[in-house]
Amino acid sequence: MLVTLLCPNLRCRRVLQVPDTTRGHRVRCGHCGQILTVPTKQQQKAKASKDPRTTQTPSA
Repeated sequence: MLVTLLCPNLRCRRVLQVPDTTRGHRVRCGHCGQILTVPTKQQQKAKASKDPRTTQTPSA
């Protein structure tokens, strides 16, 4: 399974897909060379639960 990331370099912003086995490790963007850390599953779930865009509001 692949993990999809966005390069944090504001001049690059490429979409990266890395193997699931790289979770928790540092990887390098193939385009700009920026080093970033692939989030673990727990970090990704915690971030998604805090993101207000992912929570659904009940419709009245």
